[in-house]
Amino acid sequence: MGILLGVIMLFALLSAVLAAGQAIAISRLAAASGPSWREWLFSWWRFERVAGWAGLSGEVQAAIYKRAVIACLVFVTLGLILSGWVVNQRQAAEPAATSAVINDWRVLPAAQFAEQFELRRVAPMPGTTILES
Repeated sequence: MGILLGVIMLFALLSAVLAAGQAIAISRLAAASGPSWREWLFSWWRFERVAGWAGLSGEVQAAIYKRAVIACLVFVTLGLILSGWVVNQRQAAEPAATSAVINDWRVLPAAQFAEQFELRRVAPMPGTTILES
């Protein structure tokens, strides 16, 4: 599944590169008052507007741009769905053995010292003593 996911993401990347190349070609074909980078940023999915920017001489580039953007979005969506499915299909790791002896001085075994962890009464204010014995 990892190889299939890699291939899908490679196709998504190639589609995005193709769409970016066609966007650059459309920008070069557009008139001097053509789209700015802000217009491309906020209207890259408005294919009718992009075709209008390209004009009659850029119909082919606009069609390729539209197909490349749609293909990129489809491949990214498919990759996300596939990766989520793969993660959900993984088997859970077996738990580690709990009876292993811990030889770390920083870890206190709770069973041996359970009676010492009880809550004790403290003085209500610092510096005063408790009158109970």
